[in-house]
Amino acid sequence: MSQISVSDFSFVWPGSSAAVLQNASLNVEAGERVMLRGPSGSGKSTLLAAISGVIDIPKRAVTVAGQDIGALPASKRDRFRADHMGLIFQVFNLVPWLSAVDNILLPCRFSKCRRDRIAGPLDNEAHRLMAAFGLKPDTLGAFQASTLSVGQQQRVAAARALIGAPEVILADEPTSALDPDTKDSFMQLLSQQAQDSGAALLMVSHDEGLDRHFDRVVEMSALSGVGAYQ
Repeated sequence: MSQISVSDFSFVWPGSSAAVLQNASLNVEAGERVMLRGPSGSGKSTLLAAISGVIDIPKRAVTVAGQDIGALPASKRDRFRADHMGLIFQVFNLVPWLSAVDNILLPCRFSKCRRDRIAGPLDNEAHRLMAAFGLKPDTLGAFQASTLSVGQQQRVAAARALIGAPEVILADEPTSALDPDTKDSFMQLLSQQAQDSGAALLMVSHDEGLDRHFDRVVEMSALSGVGAYQ
């Protein structure tokens, strides 16, 4: 069963006369790890925005976990995203004054659905994820996010995306600020954790060195019409 299904999707940003995506189609199965690769301006981030429901899209163009994203009004898209999707951003978007643990737990504050998927105390699950990503919860858990290194912030952001076992993980260039060794270590951990939870992982990147961490690499140029009007 496809956790993410994009079908014949075209998109033009308001005020632009050129389509950033044209007749794009993509399917990602439950538990599958897919990298979407292409140069800047090829529509990678636009496609993630459509899948996550951040932008208005037509009905029947994008389905996530069985839900037609375009059929939902903005407020219900926000709720659906909180319940069913984990997002990892290029700049991480941690709340700087909150602790590492409190940042990881944020999705559970906004989604009863994700809280209910966790057996036992929420802090225990945050600590488990920190440890899985190579962070020491007993020491770093109480540190404010602003005091963590870039690599530590990145792992906290990944733990936040995974908490509460969302069906879909979307990652937008999350390794762009990391050195090669840190990048490879992070991808091993993210890939394994997504696989363990059964989540569909879709990550956009231009980095060819990450291919081995994915079941499949899809070039934007191979999606029908994508980037044709750049």
